[in-house]
Amino acid sequence: MATETFRYPRRFKTMTAVSGVVFAALAIMLLMWLDIGPVRHTELFAAIMLTVGTSLAWCVTMFRRADDEVVLDESNIAYRVPGRPTLILSWPEITRVRARDVLQRLDLSDVTGTRRIVLAYQMENFARLRQIIRERTTPATTTGSPQRVFAKSLGAILLPLHWPVVFVIVAAWFWRHGSSPLALLFGIAWGVWVVLSPPWRVRLLDDAVAVDWHAWSRTIAYGDVVAVRIKELKDIPDKETTGGVATVMIETTRGDVIKLAGFKDGSFALYRALDEASKLGRSRV
Repeated sequence: MATETFRYPRRFKTMTAVSGVVFAALAIMLLMWLDIGPVRHTELFAAIMLTVGTSLAWCVTMFRRADDEVVLDESNIAYRVPGRPTLILSWPEITRVRARDVLQRLDLSDVTGTRRIVLAYQMENFARLRQIIRERTTPATTTGSPQRVFAKSLGAILLPLHWPVVFVIVAAWFWRHGSSPLALLFGIAWGVWVVLSPPWRVRLLDDAVAVDWHAWSRTIAYGDVVAVRIKELKDIPDKETTGGVATVMIETTRGDVIKLAGFKDGSFALYRALDEASKLGRSRV
């Protein structure tokens, strides 16, 4: 394997700097409004400030990482930060690989958990980087029975919060102004959003896999599973701004595809468990 180097896009640092300045200016303007007069809708003001503050913090963090680079070769992976010692992990040392889809990053760590390399999805050619890591690392040996249930964390279930927050704020505004039918309409819209949200839990049964949505559940026999794949799906169709989210895909004999992403244990662990369980289940049929 030849040495390969992965960096952030050339314009990434400039993009994060400009975005950070914009969000900082918005925060200052919002705070200046407090001197003009009292805020009539405190909950709306707080939600906007939280969104702006979170976006500003992300821009600052990614601006500081924009000059980092990752170097991979036959024996190890090295994470280089300008002005700091290079962190090197050999492939056998890596015992845990966790895809943090909500935070848009991939965590690599040794058996102690003290030596960690964090790779952001925004790096160039991240799909290639992820593929090499998946090929070079092996899952840590576990004692006892294998994991059978994979679920999203409470934070992953509630995120992204932009639509629920909009629904709640708008419904509260209509309700306070006496327009209860409109508030009810927005409440129904929020309910539809919850029902149509992606699956939140996967259960590996002895002869089938059960996929749970918020409103219903579906059980798929292993004999009906054509393939289990892990694929990049772009939330933003711009290779220089996002590497996409690692999505586990279950293809069935009915021709449909079930997409799973954002689980607490990460896409890698879910993919490996599903792949092994489906192969074992099909061998029994």
